Amino acid sequence: MNLEDENEFQGTKTEIVIRKYGLLAPVEWTEDCESEMRLMDDFWNKLIDVHEKYTSRYLVVIEKDAGFLAAKIEYDNLLSRQAPSAAVATSKRQLAIAQKDATSRMAIELRALETARREEVKIARQNSGLWWGNYNAIVRSSERARSAALRGGNTMRRRSSSDNGRITNTIQGGADVESLYDGSLSQVMVRRPSGRAWSAESRGERRREQRTVLTATVFVRDGERRVVTWPMIMHRPIPPECRLKEVIITRRQVGGRWRWAASFMCTRPAKPLAPVPANSKRLGVDIGWRRIPAGLRVATVLAIGEEPRFVVLPNDLIESFSLIEDLQKRVRSSTIQGLDLLQNADAKAYAQKFRVLLHQYQSIEDKNAAHLKVFCKGAFFLEQQRELIAPDLVAWRIEHLKLSTWLANQSRKCVGRRNHIYHNIAVNLLNDISEIVMNDIKFGEIASRRTAVAEGAFFPNRVHWYRNIAAPSELMRILKLQAARHGITFIKREADSPVRCPGCGSTSRKTRADAILQICTNCGTSFDQDVATCQSLLKATKPARRVSTKTNAGSS
Repeated sequence: MNLEDENEFQGTKTEIVIRKYGLLAPVEWTEDCESEMRLMDDFWNKLIDVHEKYTSRYLVVIEKDAGFLAAKIEYDNLLSRQAPSAAVATSKRQLAIAQKDATSRMAIELRALETARREEVKIARQNSGLWWGNYNAIVRSSERARSAALRGGNTMRRRSSSDNGRITNTIQGGADVESLYDGSLSQVMVRRPSGRAWSAESRGERRREQRTVLTATVFVRDGERRVVTWPMIMHRPIPPECRLKEVIITRRQVGGRWRWAASFMCTRPAKPLAPVPANSKRLGVDIGWRRIPAGLRVATVLAIGEEPRFVVLPNDLIESFSLIEDLQKRVRSSTIQGLDLLQNADAKAYAQKFRVLLHQYQSIEDKNAAHLKVFCKGAFFLEQQRELIAPDLVAWRIEHLKLSTWLANQSRKCVGRRNHIYHNIAVNLLNDISEIVMNDIKFGEIASRRTAVAEGAFFPNRVHWYRNIAAPSELMRILKLQAARHGITFIKREADSPVRCPGCGSTSRKTRADAILQICTNCGTSFDQDVATCQSLLKATKPARRVSTKTNAGSS
């Protein structure tokens, strides 16, 4: 994956190059390495404690503002009364405006609060017992997660010993790729693959020659460096002109086993953008998911003088997403069953240590799937013999973990395939294109509408399900990234709604408003309304909103 970035100090452009390789299980991984991973989890949870502490203090400060307090009370009352979503959405916007005003009026107090929070983060970092490479990475991740949680009104998720983890080696100042192979770096080293690893004609020979080993630092304590070696498949080279900045080793649990990977973060001078051809065209794009016999039409694309093209997800992918829906129902049913089984389990049948663990779990109020997941992967099931656990609990846990893993893998594969389709389509669409004009649709506002005769959402349930499959924002993101990478202007323009007839300009129809094929009442012209929308976008009848793409260019 390549991402362009502008170096403001030197006035030159560089691009970030990421190379990710699969790893086999480490051969020198012992308890001291697991201890470092646990320390990282503890440090992450400590940062969440700091975040929650200062979030509470922040609310205490801004609730002194009368305008914010009144808006918050009104919003909370609407939620408690289960008011219509349109009223809740309006109140939420007013609350956000009141919060922004209160924040500006209390800037001095809030700035002092943020300074105190950062000082507490520094103290927690120094007391974590972690190596600097690992604790710096966790601080960066927690700050990003904290910002996302504050923007979305969500809570940060705590970590346990069964969660995924990572080890970070930051190369201060960067290093040449050659130094990765010659052993001159103290933190990481890769055994140089054979020259035929990527050039041999036989695939079997290439696979054999691509086998190498990665040696990396896990931590440093008392001046002693703890290194671990992983067998690695280096399926493609790191470009020689790159400078190595960071090596991140990750592990995630798949099917009850750890799956390892290594990502090499590098930079290199960006290639100059190719000049836009003189005969290049403008491209109109209208997003709108529609079920058709071939699959799910997600977008319509039109360039002047060409036939319209359509972005369509195939039927077999739709069926794969249907399996996800079925698995989600089964996991929810299994979760309810597990909550009941564990809540009604007899703690007296277990040894003292596990009796305490079960009592602690049963005493949790408002238990949810997250509590159940943590308990299933905890000491109660892992540290006592299976024969000592109630058979119904053992059988349920095996089936539940199987369903959860199946759901996670199916979701990952389906989303990855959909995004891969979007990426390939975006690359093919942008040949000889000078400008992309995207219909500026506010999906969030549309979804929050109510019909005139019902209290239900504007989108029917099935339409909302198709929207989740289509993920129109993901398609827009990929088009925007590809446009920036190729130096193509990307703008958004709000199209006429309803779109006018291409023949006479009338908005009167003989057909339903949601039908693909429209028939004009005035002149009888038959037209595809998505294609007509693209045509109206290219006529520039409304002001455009230019979208900045300076730092978001990329391709994977």
